[in-house]
Amino acid sequence: MINHGFKAVQIGASAWAAEALKGTLPASVFSRSTECHNQDKVSMGTIAARDALRVLELSEQVAAATLLAALQGVHLRDDPLPAPLTAMVATLREDFAPVGEDRALDGELRHCLTRIRSRHWPLYVS
Repeated sequence: MINHGFKAVQIGASAWAAEALKGTLPASVFSRSTECHNQDKVSMGTIAARDALRVLELSEQVAAATLLAALQGVHLRDDPLPAPLTAMVATLREDFAPVGEDRALDGELRHCLTRIRSRHWPLYVS
């Protein structure tokens, strides 16, 4: 085959996961004493909060990539799916077409991310 399918998406998801892991280091290990050691530690709470938010954003990106890759996998299989999955696949197909020929997927990934963040699908517990 001359097409790459989801290869770039997988590489991106791997990079996002690695960045998220890096962001889980405890912020306290980077604290420095200040004012000639008069102040023992500088609060790292705000930095830790920003790091946590970034880790959540990256996790959402990985979830979007995984969802679209799973949808592609469903497209490639021949076995029938259980009814709830069939309904979800039909809903996803309204926004996301299967990948046959290589195409840019960044717009679809962003759209999927928007759908995740807005809780678009009926699988969230209120």
